[in-house]
Amino acid sequence: MGKATMSYYLAPGEIPPGVTLGEYFEKTADAYQEKDALIFRERRITWGELKLLVDRLTLAFIDLGIRRGDMIVILFPNRPEFIITLLAAARLGAVSVPVSERLRRKEIEYILRQTEAKAAVSVSEFWGFSFSDLFQELRGVIPSLKQVIVSGKRRHPGELVFEEIVAREWEKRYHKDYYREVYLREFPVEADDLLEIIFTSGTTGTPKGVMHTHNTRCRSALGTATSIGLKADDVWLIMVPLSHTTALVNAFYSSAIKGSCQVLLETWNVEEALKEITRHRVTLPIGVPTMPIMMLQRPDFDQYDFSSVRAMVLAGAPLPIEVARQIIQKMGCYVTSAYGMTETAMSNITRLDDPVEVVCETVGRPQPGMEHKVVDEKRRIVPIGLKGEACARGQNVCIGYFKDPERTAQTIDEKGWIYSGDLATMDENGNLRIVGRIKDIIVRGGENISPTEIEDILYTLPKVAQVSVVAIPDERLGEKTCACIIPKSGELITQEEVKAFFKDKVAHFKIPDRVELLSEFPTTPSGKIKKNVLRDMMAEKASKEKEQKG
Repeated sequence: MGKATMSYYLAPGEIPPGVTLGEYFEKTADAYQEKDALIFRERRITWGELKLLVDRLTLAFIDLGIRRGDMIVILFPNRPEFIITLLAAARLGAVSVPVSERLRRKEIEYILRQTEAKAAVSVSEFWGFSFSDLFQELRGVIPSLKQVIVSGKRRHPGELVFEEIVAREWEKRYHKDYYREVYLREFPVEADDLLEIIFTSGTTGTPKGVMHTHNTRCRSALGTATSIGLKADDVWLIMVPLSHTTALVNAFYSSAIKGSCQVLLETWNVEEALKEITRHRVTLPIGVPTMPIMMLQRPDFDQYDFSSVRAMVLAGAPLPIEVARQIIQKMGCYVTSAYGMTETAMSNITRLDDPVEVVCETVGRPQPGMEHKVVDEKRRIVPIGLKGEACARGQNVCIGYFKDPERTAQTIDEKGWIYSGDLATMDENGNLRIVGRIKDIIVRGGENISPTEIEDILYTLPKVAQVSVVAIPDERLGEKTCACIIPKSGELITQEEVKAFFKDKVAHFKIPDRVELLSEFPTTPSGKIKKNVLRDMMAEKASKEKEQKG
């Protein structure tokens, strides 16, 4: 058909619907019983062992009164407990609500109230913060929260311990086929049922609960598996949180479908990542571009063995072309650059045989069965090369925002197209290039940050008269946050004071990286802050400071 002239591309191929995550998992566990499914530090769990643990937690949930449609908050760093819990919930038709261990009371309480979650399964304590104590407090003020299960030491009466539950032989209380013969007959689980709700920052301070079904997630995971040629003998290194879409769908769900192994990094650590790649013969490290940059900068880089790695799967931020060339040269592997949103997972990805320029300058073409287009302000497709808003349609797209039909209608139109808020161009081969954002979101090392949320908190600081939070470029993280503050008359506000004010209120990555005190903001005639001008001012100032230091 020749080269495209309009910014529209349909990726050929159809990913079959109609299979639940639980069904995929059971088939995989039966096929690869003796093969490693998870590796966490010194612990190895085969698919057969994982099936036993999931079976027991499934029966424990049934015993606790959890049924199809009930919400379960899951809060863990990258540990096997996260995967065991999510698979058990999926088999029941319960809805998983993954929550980052970086979040704190304000954010967690909002999610619990919004979802009316019936249970929370969580790490007891992490990074010196007691989630056990927090859930105990929240249980007293949120009536829907009936069960709290913690991994680790029991701290409070009524708390259940994860390790005790999965060690219990529930099959002695419930006969061997109870789940299939009794539970599923009363509560059948279908592929169009809700699988998960993931909360993500929006342009307002209120997080959006993105709803995904078994179909949207499993078909998305299969799309990724098809694009990178995933096989059962592949070994992922999961370097980004399982509570985020990048790892959750593309590594975890695809592994549950294809039988590949997952090596879990509890949290990001460059030295540990390098050791695990070498020790476990990792084939597919998955993360954000910051991570290979940090690897390449290590003085002991040459001591590690990358001969097993076949592709570095990266998403969440632009990939500098020189970094891509160094990965190819020094690690001897392919690089893929991917793009997506919580709402679509990895909707675009470069192919393994794409030239390095395509990998670095674009985010590739859509996954099989997905459509992409670039549109103008009237939502009409623009010619090739012209700038517009990136849109997607197809199997990966979420079914909307939880309890928020207004924002759902604003983002997903009646024809099923989702509007990303990202400015993009498309080339004649269908490769998408992200060039900016329409929506006011900061993406810091792959984490979405709502400026409004940070501004709302800063306005509670008594010394603040006016505040505007903008992004500034950063070579390592892509973007950082800069809080521009006009103090009240006679007041002085320091960076240290702002950091201390934010402590334990929100996730650490949301704390402003930079604080700038101003006497006035650039505004429109109507008094609205010109964020684009303010953003440029801060970027220029940061750049000049860097030049002076260099």
